[in-house]
Amino acid sequence: MHQKDSSHTRTLHFFGFVFLSVLLLTADHKRAIPAARTALNIVTYPLKVLVDIPYSTTYTLTRFFTSHKKLSQENEELRRLVNIYSARDQKYRSIAAQNQRLRESLKTAKMFDESFLLANILEVDTDRFHHRVTINKGTQDLVFEGQIALFGNSIYGQVISTSPHSATVMQITDPKHSTPVRNARTNETALAVGTGKTNTVSLEHIENLEDVKTGDLYISSGLGRLFPPDFPVAVVQKKHYNPADSLTTVTAQTVTDFKRSRELLLIWQARNTTEKQ
Repeated sequence: MHQKDSSHTRTLHFFGFVFLSVLLLTADHKRAIPAARTALNIVTYPLKVLVDIPYSTTYTLTRFFTSHKKLSQENEELRRLVNIYSARDQKYRSIAAQNQRLRESLKTAKMFDESFLLANILEVDTDRFHHRVTINKGTQDLVFEGQIALFGNSIYGQVISTSPHSATVMQITDPKHSTPVRNARTNETALAVGTGKTNTVSLEHIENLEDVKTGDLYISSGLGRLFPPDFPVAVVQKKHYNPADSLTTVTAQTVTDFKRSRELLLIWQARNTTEKQ
């Protein structure tokens, strides 16, 4: 008897809840109980938030790692582009500098009826007794022994040996080299003799040493018809008097900077243009 009452009570509760649910749904559909609906939303909001936490956390973490990976890829791509453009910029700068040097060389070459040849330095031999370089032009390019070489508009040296594909050029700073020069201010002649030191020559056979001043420019005199006249050679740095031998030494710095020269201009003067042809 007790079980029947209990079963009957549960059935009544069930239908009661069903009826209440239908009633609430109908009322909600007709917007009849906004206050109750609001209260219900307030009560169930924490539960909704709690249920949503796993999803929102997963979504946030996914977006974070996706964004981080995307940013890393973008940064890597930007670094790659920066390296590419840096290399290109350096290349363009190198080309621009080379064009500038070529323009300066061409200005010089006009003095020789366009008989010129631009050569690159392959090897440098600068010890105490030799200041020489190997260039990438040789007899197949009609380079000959004794040919002069310029750097920009200044004297560099002369060819002392040749082979089919290369040649050796002695710098004017080599101890065995001497260049006939004259003082651009006083017009007095001298010899610029190599000292074996980079960018340094000694001025010898000067008749009037008292008239030589620091800063005087010595240019090629053209004597001997080896070097063309009026090309810058060296600038006086100092005069040193040695009481022991009663000699005054005049030291000059070459206009050519042998530390940074990479290209030379080989020229054919009027008297040997036919040889080149």
